[in-house]
Amino acid sequence: MTIGRVVITQKEPAKPYEFWCWLKNDPSVNVEVGTILIAEGDSGEKALALVEDMQSTSAASDHLLDFYGSGYGNPDIDPPTRPTLIRLAKLRALYREPSTASPPTGRWRVRFAQAADVNLLAQRIPERYRVLAGFLRVGSDETDPGSWLPVFAHAQFLLGPEGAHVNITGATGLATKSSYALFLSYAVLSWAKKAEENVAVVLFNVKRRDFLSLHQLPEDWDEADQWCHQWAASIGETNLASRVQAMWKQAKEQGVDPIAHKFPVRYFTYQGDPDRSSMQNPQIYSYGFDDLERGDFEAALFTAAYSSTDPQVILLTAYLDAKLGQGTSFQTMEQDLDRRNLIKVSGSNEVQVRGVSGSWMSGVPPALGRRLSGFLSRASHVVEKNQPHGQPFSFSALVPYGLHVIQLYRLTEEEKRLAVNAVIRKISQGLEGPDRHIDRVLVIADELNKYAPSGAMSPMKEQIIDVVARGRDLQLTLIGAQQFASQVDDQVYGNSETKVVGYSDESELTNSIYKYLVDLRAQVPNLKKGQLILRHPVYPSPLIFWFPTPLHEMKP
Repeated sequence: MTIGRVVITQKEPAKPYEFWCWLKNDPSVNVEVGTILIAEGDSGEKALALVEDMQSTSAASDHLLDFYGSGYGNPDIDPPTRPTLIRLAKLRALYREPSTASPPTGRWRVRFAQAADVNLLAQRIPERYRVLAGFLRVGSDETDPGSWLPVFAHAQFLLGPEGAHVNITGATGLATKSSYALFLSYAVLSWAKKAEENVAVVLFNVKRRDFLSLHQLPEDWDEADQWCHQWAASIGETNLASRVQAMWKQAKEQGVDPIAHKFPVRYFTYQGDPDRSSMQNPQIYSYGFDDLERGDFEAALFTAAYSSTDPQVILLTAYLDAKLGQGTSFQTMEQDLDRRNLIKVSGSNEVQVRGVSGSWMSGVPPALGRRLSGFLSRASHVVEKNQPHGQPFSFSALVPYGLHVIQLYRLTEEEKRLAVNAVIRKISQGLEGPDRHIDRVLVIADELNKYAPSGAMSPMKEQIIDVVARGRDLQLTLIGAQQFASQVDDQVYGNSETKVVGYSDESELTNSIYKYLVDLRAQVPNLKKGQLILRHPVYPSPLIFWFPTPLHEMKP
């Protein structure tokens, strides 16, 4: 059914990927921002387009005519003649057939998209590289799985080598960043099983119990439906149940079935974690002096304004060169840097540290020692102070198609930096090994702005930058999330080929880094829970899509 026509005027000129249409003034023509429409020419031309903006207008030149027509401003009087309203929709083309970079040249017919039309989007991606990213809503009945059509990401741009990394931005809670990262993880693991690639997912749990009950899935989809209805009732939005059920049914059709796949879940936590009982068979992780490398020490001890020419950094490097692998403990290091144990160099204001070559100004070793003592006092959960070795996370702990949750919640910032840096280092080294048992790794890190903030450099930030620069070659993908993308380092954000935006504050959206959203930027504050905007390299424009609530979140 034709619902409108492309309009080309001086005020609304048509561009290759951006043009306007008017819509039939009929209540049954339910079009809103984010709706997918088809514009068709008389010669078989076709454009699959997203409604990016809308407006209503009339023939009245200004508000005065409307005011006088209502009894000189009496709202209780209906005007004798109802003004004709014209609805206009701004369309952004997602796909053109035939492929061309020229604008529409006529009054093309406009209609609602159907399943076959939206499948045109999938043609951009070879079937063997299709990873489910979410769903486009094309029907008016959201309870019908057929109204939710899959939108795919290209595996080579999502995981490498053509591109890599995903960044998710949005307000805490409302944007459901962690939920979408998990849904995307399920989709990638499902694709990996089909492609016979050994992929593992590592999730840093930084807030509450976001990822601590991933093992608690329903026994079957009948129980999942029960959970869904109970969950929707508990939050006072019973209509959500049918929507979520419909999307999960469509996800199953695309091979994303967490219940059937039974992806293994492994938990890694620290000694004394009060949430330990929530996990299934958690493994304790900790680090001794000999379990770490220079980058780990620097990440733990130094933050912003760090400089590799700082005397303390130079001393740390010399100390590690001399002591690593020699059975040294953090306690021994503290003692070595204590002023009382330093060796004075006669005739100068310099001192030596036992077992370390070179000499240093007398104040440098104690200053580094104070920094070390401060760190140790705030890192008791993850550091073995008196032993050279702890129980570090290792690459060999990863299992194919597994979800590996690293507990960070309630740790100090110093402990988080040490754990994140050490885990990412081990994964990077493991992926570079010749006999690796895992082909690709996805790392999910919320609060990315804490590890790779904009502004001054830090050791932790250096490692993240290295990961995003080399990740596509290593087959290491970072799925980073944060509340404000403007607070993340430009290199880290810029190297994320896939960008996802959820509900965000208007003040954040004024930043120029969101200009790629074009007119959809104005829609971000109106996004609903479960609704996001996707920017992916294979699509010429951003698009609004949906994803279902993760199953474990609906457990009664």
